[in-house]
Amino acid sequence: MKNGSQLAVSGSRLKAFVKYAFAICIAVNCQLSTVNCQDIHFTQFFTNPLVLNPAQTGNYEGNYRVGFNFKAQWPFAISNTVYNYHTESPFIDFSFGERKLKNSWFGLGAHFVNDQAGDGRLLYRRFGLSGAYHQAFDKDHRYVLSTGVGFSYIIRSVDFSKFYFNNQWVQDDGFNTSLPNSEPVQQESFQMIDLTAGMNFAAQVHNQVKLDFGFSMLHLNRPKHSFLGTTERLGLRYQASVGIKYDINERISITANAYYGHEKKAQEIVVGAMLAYGFYERRSSSSTNILYFGLYYRGKDALAPLAGYQFKTTRILLSYDVTLSRLVSASKANGGPEISLVYTGSFFKHFGNKKVYCPDFK
Repeated sequence: MKNGSQLAVSGSRLKAFVKYAFAICIAVNCQLSTVNCQDIHFTQFFTNPLVLNPAQTGNYEGNYRVGFNFKAQWPFAISNTVYNYHTESPFIDFSFGERKLKNSWFGLGAHFVNDQAGDGRLLYRRFGLSGAYHQAFDKDHRYVLSTGVGFSYIIRSVDFSKFYFNNQWVQDDGFNTSLPNSEPVQQESFQMIDLTAGMNFAAQVHNQVKLDFGFSMLHLNRPKHSFLGTTERLGLRYQASVGIKYDINERISITANAYYGHEKKAQEIVVGAMLAYGFYERRSSSSTNILYFGLYYRGKDALAPLAGYQFKTTRILLSYDVTLSRLVSASKANGGPEISLVYTGSFFKHFGNKKVYCPDFK
């Protein structure tokens, strides 16, 4: 029968294992060749167009667009560190050629992704460039087909010295991280090149209804991806998105969209909708003020209410993932906040040719 000190040591050991098991699973097991993992993902997938699909580069009304996305997961879930799991992604893209080509134009953009997961600081840093060509099939730009390609330089790293392993347990003393962990780790960082391609089709099928379909493929070159020094490669990642916007009148519109991603045996589905209400009639006021309210759902994972505000061409959206999966207990029921900020501008006082069809409610 165990005495008090033995029970205390056992309790301490159990507590340490519970505290770090989740982090070790993400930072180590997700890199093994027998496990398939998903790439970076946002609940507000539609606010990070260059990461979603290179074909969306430069596809908007204006000449330049600047955006920023931030997502955090499980604050205070497994340690006392706030936002131990977080992702930041700024981007910028430009459009050009529309004043000369009339019914077609080009897009060029750049984005950066920084993602950190767990106490071991499993890092994912991505520097990306993308280019696209957009072709309208009518003078009003009701139907536009876009194609794009992307190039990314990715750095992955992890600090295994921050983790606790079973081989480092010393009876009656607890964990001693100075002991070797005996894990088959060959390197703590590596780099890779990633190629992507995509297509997008936008159709104004009715004066008040617009459809948008997109498809992209990541990891076209199947880059090597392992901390173990093996030849394990990423699988092709297929991404599809669809959006439907219905303008009820000049002030109110509803947008429903969905996303599907698939890589090897991993998949992700996000569906949702948001309502937009404008305080002024868009065509008769130089000032646009719009409120957004919505709800999004990630399959078997989270439910995310959304709210936002737009002033002229600057829009901010806030959402919060409410965890619904089996990770509720491990994450202490913590979800995660997400915020997106997008600003669109023009180099010209009078832009001239419209790239995006504008409905008339007369």
